[in-house]
Amino acid sequence: MADQAPEQTVPEAAVATEQQAQEIEGDGPEEFYQITINLPNKGGKVQVIASPREAIQDVRQSIVESTETCMHSCFSLAFNGQKLNDFMELGNVEGITPDSELDLVLNNYTEREARIHVNRLRDLLAGPAKLNVNAVGIDPALSFLSTVSGHVEETPVDNSTYETAPTTVFSKFDPKSSAALSDFVPRGLERTPVQCVKSIALSGWNPPPHHLKLRGDLMYLTVTTLEGETVQITSTVTGFHVNKSTSNNFDPSPRQDAKAASDHSLIVLLEKVSPLFSANFKKLQEFITRHHMLEVLPVTTAQPAYSWAIQPSPHTFDSTRPSEAYLNYGTDSVDSLRDWNDELQSHRELPRNNLQERVMRDRFLNKINADFADAAVRGAMDVVNGNVVPLNPLEADESHMYVYNNIFFSKGFDGRNTFEKLGGDDAAHVATGKDLEGVRVLNGVDVEGLNTLGTVVVDYKGVRVVAQSIVPGIFRQQEESSIVYGSVDNGPQVKWDEKFHEILGQAAKALHMAEHAVDNGEGKVVNLWTSFDTKGLMGADGRRYLLDLYRLNPVDIEFLENDIAAKDDLPEYPHKLTLMRPELMLLFWEHKLRLWVQERALEIQKRAEAKKAAASENDAKEEKDERGEVKKEGEATENKDDQAKGEDGAPSNPEDDVNILDFILTFNVDAFTSINTPAEQASVKTEQENVVREASKFLRENVIGLLLQDFTAYVVSPIDGGSLTKAMHRRGINMRYLGRIANLAKESKELTLVHIHYLAMQEMVVRSVKRIVRKSIRGLPTTHIADCISHILNCLLGHELNASPIAALVQDGYPYASFTPESLRENIRSEVLMRYRFKLPEDFIKSIAPQKKIPLLRDVCLRVGIQVEARDYSFFPSPEASSDVTPADTVASSGKKSNKQNKSEKQPRAVIKTKKRSSTFEPSDILAILPLVKQATTRSSYADEAFEAGKTSLAQGHRDLGLELLLESLALHEQTYGFLHPETARCYQALAMIYYHSEDKETALEFQRKAVIVSERTLGVDSPEALHSYLNLGLFEHSSGRTLTALKYLKHAIQYWDLIYGKNHPDSSTADNNIAVMLQSLRDFDKSCLFFERAKETQEIAHGKEHLIVASCHHVLAKAYALKSDFETAVKEEQLAYDMFLKLAGAEDMRTKEADMWLQELKSAHEYTINQEKYEKGGLEQQQQQQAIHRATSLSATAASVASRVGSKGHLSLNELLEYINSQPQGSSGSGKSKKAKASASKRAGKK
Repeated sequence: MADQAPEQTVPEAAVATEQQAQEIEGDGPEEFYQITINLPNKGGKVQVIASPREAIQDVRQSIVESTETCMHSCFSLAFNGQKLNDFMELGNVEGITPDSELDLVLNNYTEREARIHVNRLRDLLAGPAKLNVNAVGIDPALSFLSTVSGHVEETPVDNSTYETAPTTVFSKFDPKSSAALSDFVPRGLERTPVQCVKSIALSGWNPPPHHLKLRGDLMYLTVTTLEGETVQITSTVTGFHVNKSTSNNFDPSPRQDAKAASDHSLIVLLEKVSPLFSANFKKLQEFITRHHMLEVLPVTTAQPAYSWAIQPSPHTFDSTRPSEAYLNYGTDSVDSLRDWNDELQSHRELPRNNLQERVMRDRFLNKINADFADAAVRGAMDVVNGNVVPLNPLEADESHMYVYNNIFFSKGFDGRNTFEKLGGDDAAHVATGKDLEGVRVLNGVDVEGLNTLGTVVVDYKGVRVVAQSIVPGIFRQQEESSIVYGSVDNGPQVKWDEKFHEILGQAAKALHMAEHAVDNGEGKVVNLWTSFDTKGLMGADGRRYLLDLYRLNPVDIEFLENDIAAKDDLPEYPHKLTLMRPELMLLFWEHKLRLWVQERALEIQKRAEAKKAAASENDAKEEKDERGEVKKEGEATENKDDQAKGEDGAPSNPEDDVNILDFILTFNVDAFTSINTPAEQASVKTEQENVVREASKFLRENVIGLLLQDFTAYVVSPIDGGSLTKAMHRRGINMRYLGRIANLAKESKELTLVHIHYLAMQEMVVRSVKRIVRKSIRGLPTTHIADCISHILNCLLGHELNASPIAALVQDGYPYASFTPESLRENIRSEVLMRYRFKLPEDFIKSIAPQKKIPLLRDVCLRVGIQVEARDYSFFPSPEASSDVTPADTVASSGKKSNKQNKSEKQPRAVIKTKKRSSTFEPSDILAILPLVKQATTRSSYADEAFEAGKTSLAQGHRDLGLELLLESLALHEQTYGFLHPETARCYQALAMIYYHSEDKETALEFQRKAVIVSERTLGVDSPEALHSYLNLGLFEHSSGRTLTALKYLKHAIQYWDLIYGKNHPDSSTADNNIAVMLQSLRDFDKSCLFFERAKETQEIAHGKEHLIVASCHHVLAKAYALKSDFETAVKEEQLAYDMFLKLAGAEDMRTKEADMWLQELKSAHEYTINQEKYEKGGLEQQQQQQAIHRATSLSATAASVASRVGSKGHLSLNELLEYINSQPQGSSGSGKSKKAKASASKRAGKK
């Protein structure tokens, strides 16, 4: 890949990798402790496996989440009678060994611990699919792995033991059919757990009166058991007990009768009170344990993924759900009020002198950033929904500012005309994203003493909201007085601070930013590292903060000069804030470094050759001189030896002698801007501008071309707009170049770029629709948003069903109702032309293929933040359909038969009768609007370095060291990010592949299952990452002897592939080939041939009819037909393969020779089969002729005359006579024998 190549060519990178490996190796291999936990009250012992680097609270969490000890939540761990600090690392406990025993000591409850205990019980009773009242959408963080596998672990089987093909998920599968959106959520998804109690609610007697608080009462609960009994429970500091209260009488003292019960755990208490609770709770635990651990854990350190298509579960009654705020945060919600900025900066200032300190610091930073993002998203939604009062209510709505939950909110509009000359609101919208990008870059540099704000950008209901932590004292002083570095209020006055400049110099060195002179507005010259627009603030806490980081990278001058202005048929670009990406600046810097190293190496080599030539001339002169004294000769010999020694000691590669620290290349982020530069610095400014221009040309002329080369060679093969965007961003390419990529892909006329050309056009359409929808729903009443979105989707995708869709609320006169399919298409084409400088074909949207409509719908939903119902939408008129047909309707119509089997088939899905739809989408199909979140995520540099060092070691052939480094990296990732994080999934995936190639299949499977679950829950159930994880998991399962399970995973993956892209993506042929091979191993030869055929068709579309890859497909297909005993078709396929190999690779190529060998073998087999059939038929003819003569002699007089007529056919050939005989009714039995004989011959030929 283009963005990875430079790392291999920079000498210092290799040195850093070796040093990193030595550092990590020096820490020793990861050792795990198998700790024994002694449970209280003679409850036995449990084993916990933990890393010595884990904190005691992590061990406590493992105990809480274990099914054996889930009843405990308020306890401490003790070692040798001493309670352990929860924040102490396990390995730092004095005297502890890998097989030590810890005691579980029950603690007294506080109100907070009691609330946590009750919440824990509610979480357990809700099961894995608990309804999260704080979720911003429906069904967050879903995983389908257990559902797809059927909650059953298949026993490994040797496929050669199958005599006939077993039933698989593909037995009734039609490879030519498209996936149904109604099957987006797999059947069998278990949402409703076993019910243990009817209700657990807070009692109306809460809170305890003061005199009872002194006695230890914390709260009161009312529990209705499955037996129908209502039990009043008191929570005290020592535990829980059944009290004497009723709905009318308050007496929280313990009951003394037969129903009296008490225990430290509420779960144990309920088991004593309700036998049904005790029985069902065990079933509930079994239900939970059927799921993988990672499917049950909550996602706390990353943004949970929300599916765009959902089948929501019915809403249930829960009397305690409205009280969850109290159970989570207490009566005054103090637990929810946090000083976000102080927490963020305090965690950044934690020590980082050794590995343990760095890991702990990264872990805290990642957690606080995740918590801040979660609070910022909910606050931003409240701001947009009008639930927060602005600080400046008298100003325009676009200028409103808010403070909520100690977070500062502003809208992404140009409310103060800051960007008036750059494009107004469009430029302001871009600036917010660039500012977030700048925060992310500076956080990655991590300079001590330089602080950035916690920043999150949220797009919700058409409004962009920026959430930031609050600089201490910012509201108590004038903004101008707090700014000590950079421009003041974007005016001509520039402040400068020596200490700020010194600290910024460290960041500038890492980011290759140039120091440049500007006029400070008072006639003086000051030097800045950052942009003129970037501001340095001194907070009231004494910390230095850097704000407005949107100009951390230079302007893309080539685009600004060549593509901004209106010309020909192109309108003016909407803004001038066209900046380059940080990935591009790094790529360009490394590109220039490689060129510089090559030049210096060439100079060194030339100097060495010149020196060698001079030495040779001196040697020649010495030979001509008279021979001197012996001493002089000895000296000359010694000089020659020294010279030879010096030549031998010189590096063989001149590049190794180049010191890359001498290379200097920096970028002026204010180049080509309107800032005032002193006259004496004009030459320096020109030189710096030339560097920026060269970087801009490098983007247009090199990087984009390299990306297309990677697409052509399938180094990168995106399957949707999101993966295309990631591929571009990794190489530093802005999305405004989508049109250029589409044009270059079309001009190349490479078949391998056809899908890239389509994806680029689809992505431009999706992004244009996103802007149209955002603009349309901005400011709309909530009641009209679903109608607006459904109407726009009808105009975009449903015009073939209804050419003139009408909005349901058209009478209210909002602008969105005026959209027609024609006007929407025109708006999209105008948007694409303006923002991407690309002329979209007029019929592109109108003539979208049926199989491309769902992928387009998916991308629009993901970009806008829409959750729609997972159902089969009708995009075309159906003459026989009287309703919108869903699979439920299909089952209902086929279930009209009265047999019991049909009734049982209808049970998986309820019969849903729907009225005939006049349009594809209705407002009821739009179920939720999601906030789209961008955050400055922190990365653990140490974990990343260990991961890259491991991959480098593996690439160099050092497997043991590489595996050790990757395992170390995984431990660092799990400690820093937690289990449920995309970065951790990346480690799981890499380790699974390594263990798979090392033949450790079970370990590979365990890591791969984790990768699947984490990818699903954090990136999306249909994300490309989750899809590829499923494909690899299927491969691993097959290699472990679980082919039936493997096929389940592959079917799930290819069905999602259809929904993401459609059919015939170049990479999908690999999945089809794998499926075919697995079906072959199960002796399902007929179905395997169908998938081999589909793989071949895909490759023909991607490469053309004549290509080496297509030839290989024919070759594989020939073998498949041979296994099927269809030698005639096998010979045809192998002949095509041989002819293609001969033409494209030549007669001497190994592939050509192999195809020739197979062709001859298949021809021989085909001939043998034909001859065998003739032989079998010949023997059968003689037998049938004898039977006919025997029948003729035994017939009656009438039969004798028939026999005489048969005898008159003596002039007929044997075959004609046999045909005549077989035409008689009694000849059918012989035909059956013939078929059996033919099958037997085919089978023998197949074995041959």
